Amino acid sequence: MIVMSFTISHAALLIVLGFGGDGLSDSGIQLSLATFIVLGSVWCLAFMDDGMQDMMAGLSDLDGFETSAMGQRLAKQPIVIFRVVNVVFVGLIVAAELMAIY
Repeated sequence: MIVMSFTISHAALLIVLGFGGDGLSDSGIQLSLATFIVLGSVWCLAFMDDGMQDMMAGLSDLDGFETSAMGQRLAKQPIVIFRVVNVVFVGLIVAAELMAIY
């Protein structure tokens, strides 16, 4: 659900940036959009990271998880990699949107 919320909100923001015209030159509008971008993205990152931690905690409670296909896959690619990639991708999206605003 959070991925859909993130995608829809940023798609709507891109539509506003594309069709906003002269209204986007107002510093108050720019600040409100920038605030939405940064705080909304931080909230989404925190939610996704918490979900990944909950998933790992739940999976570690299962007997024989380490020998399962998913357990072996996560042993090769620890969850830290996914957490870092998530932060990098969201950071790049936020940077691109902020550059488009200012």
